[in-house]
Amino acid sequence: MAPTSRALNYTLTDKKVNAAKPKDKPYPVADGGGLYLDIMPGGSKVWRYSYRVDGKRTKATIGPYPLITIKQARDKHEGLRRQLLDGINPARQKQVDRVERAAKVAQAETFESFTKIWITEKLASLTQRSQKQTLAWLKNDVYPVIGKLPLGEVHARDVLNLLEGMRNTPTKANNIRAIIERIYQYAAQKLLVTYNPATTMKGLIQQPPAAHYPPLKPSQIHAFMEAVRTCGAHQGTRLAVEFLLYTVVRKDNVCKARWEHVDLDAKTWTIPGRTVGGNGFMKADRPHTVYLSNQAMKLLEKAKYLSGKSEWVFPSVQRQSLPMTEVAINHLFARLRAAGSIPADFKPHGLRSTASTMMNEEGIAPDVVEAILAHKERNTTRGSYNHAQYTTAVTAALQWYADRIDKLVAGADVIAFKAA
Repeated sequence: MAPTSRALNYTLTDKKVNAAKPKDKPYPVADGGGLYLDIMPGGSKVWRYSYRVDGKRTKATIGPYPLITIKQARDKHEGLRRQLLDGINPARQKQVDRVERAAKVAQAETFESFTKIWITEKLASLTQRSQKQTLAWLKNDVYPVIGKLPLGEVHARDVLNLLEGMRNTPTKANNIRAIIERIYQYAAQKLLVTYNPATTMKGLIQQPPAAHYPPLKPSQIHAFMEAVRTCGAHQGTRLAVEFLLYTVVRKDNVCKARWEHVDLDAKTWTIPGRTVGGNGFMKADRPHTVYLSNQAMKLLEKAKYLSGKSEWVFPSVQRQSLPMTEVAINHLFARLRAAGSIPADFKPHGLRSTASTMMNEEGIAPDVVEAILAHKERNTTRGSYNHAQYTTAVTAALQWYADRIDKLVAGADVIAFKAA
């Protein structure tokens, strides 16, 4: 039942309020007409209005005493009672007012200005490479189209127009859509928007199938290694490519390898798990230990001599204080492709495919091969419980692989892959 407009006999005075002492649990001290003070265990006192609407008891918070005086609380209480007489739920109206204030903030905030807040508060959790790529996409592709629009006025049509111009780069388009979606998810968490214009555009541009890097055939290994060793590239780059072949890791890991992570006595190289702002780390959060074959150890001896006092196993040719760039390895492979020493579609990542194919053909257990490749377990339940490192098996498999490479380079034991 809604309250009547009759005058109320309020009962509280400052003296009575000050006499109300805290207890173990909050308790109310009534003033009149549903207005009361909540006395909190910590000693604070809060004005609230208790009323019934649609047969249910609810309450609206007015504010703390003495910041809000008795008179101010009663004036506010009278306003809330009038709302109730007009059929307006005071507590619900307070929520609506909060949303409307947030909407006004969203109108004043442009997409670009809010995105800068998102960058400061959320982007730091990504790797340095991901941060750099995200910032470049925002600056070069997104801001010119929707950057100046009010945050709350960007609609699906605007995102559609942005993405339609990227159909020739579908992976980039889908990544940019996902970034915009995450920005609006964060804006919603801050109660600035209730609508995400990027969500409805999911699936607009079909993602191409994942690229599969073709491996080298055993009969091509000899020519490949001969070409790497004689191509004229810097010795450090040639060593890095051979090390890439024998360790079966990713190109970025080799380029950013640090001596502090190599234990020459234990014959191990531990690549740290992914960290904020890190390069040369694992794609996953967990570290990955590479059990170094005898051949990989010999390459490290040469690399140690070349790197001198550098912290990097394979430092930049120009400055030893910097790591080798992936471009250096890419250029070496481009040179080999131009000379016809390797297939036109063969890329550095294909060395991982080469190792995987050879090991599986040999009958090495798939779990061991996956451990060498540091692939994440697709079965999340199994991945959570299967912590086996297969240390002995992995060490043996990598040494077998290195020995097999040496035989192929020497021109012996060339066996074609089995037909699919």
